[in-house]
Amino acid sequence: MTSSKINIFITGATGYIGGSVLERLLNHPNAANFSISAIVRSAEKAKVLETQFGVKTVIGSNSDFDKLEALAKEADVVLSCADSDDLPAMEAIFRGIKARFEKTGVKPILIHTSGTGLITDEAKGLFATEKIWHDSRPEEIESLPDNAFHRNVDLPIVNADKEGWLLGYIILPSTIYGLASGKVFETGHFNRRSAQIPLLIKLSIARGQAGMVGQGKAMWNSVHIDDNADLYLTVFNAALAGREKVPHGRDGMYYSENGEHTWYDLCKTIAKELSSHGVGTDEPTTFSDEELTNAVGNLAAANLALGSNSRARGEQARKLGWKPKYTTEDLLKSLKTEVELSLRK
Repeated sequence: MTSSKINIFITGATGYIGGSVLERLLNHPNAANFSISAIVRSAEKAKVLETQFGVKTVIGSNSDFDKLEALAKEADVVLSCADSDDLPAMEAIFRGIKARFEKTGVKPILIHTSGTGLITDEAKGLFATEKIWHDSRPEEIESLPDNAFHRNVDLPIVNADKEGWLLGYIILPSTIYGLASGKVFETGHFNRRSAQIPLLIKLSIARGQAGMVGQGKAMWNSVHIDDNADLYLTVFNAALAGREKVPHGRDGMYYSENGEHTWYDLCKTIAKELSSHGVGTDEPTTFSDEELTNAVGNLAAANLALGSNSRARGEQARKLGWKPKYTTEDLLKSLKTEVELSLRK
């Protein structure tokens, strides 16, 4: 398969995760044999992708189901890097993938972005759990209820893989940090920043004091954006080379993590950086329910995003050869730049 043209369809290509994955595809040793297609909302961004990087584009969004289906129908590999929980969009992609399988008899590869929000609890910053989840133990994830975060899309992928018309690989990033870099981001048309940490900083700036959920005792994993994108390419390369031999479907969950932090340690570092710019003291205080609700729109979602436990070990990812290099120390160091960027807005 690697000796002939490989048709790749990527969603979220101008986003933080998708753009980082696209950057690696464009620099891949086999890039000359790739035909990359993307769906983008903006004609301006589409022009940049086509003229500067040779990416075929279609103007549209995840709501344009016919376009998603048509693009997936032409793809050997689909990289789903947009909304993790958009089931109607995924169902459109499924229709295209299934049609391609029925035409060619070859199972297309689907690499989907989920997240460790899947394994969050309701700690609300009040305690650290001892529960650690392992991607080498599918029975752990299968113990979760079907209505757990992200399962609305993850489960249909696992079921489609079981039915035998695609090879499904699901990547579950933890807290992603760091500024995305590379030629595609240098154009100024791609999102360089994550969502979780900037949200926390934005909320702290708005109240004039760094904050945290509860006492900040809960724990999460983290992963640098470069390490995270490298994992996508590790899975991509392994799936192309090994196909059925590479864990997929119920076995194909890959946690993206390299280090842990308490929310207090994260928020304390943000507090120090903000106070050095004259915003509040260097000690975080507890967010009120009203502040969290106003920031996220839903109190439960805010508590999960900023105050839950989510502890995992990416054992399978490492078995495939993934070698993340950034650590929790790098996460905390990155907050200086994140605070400075947030203060400029």
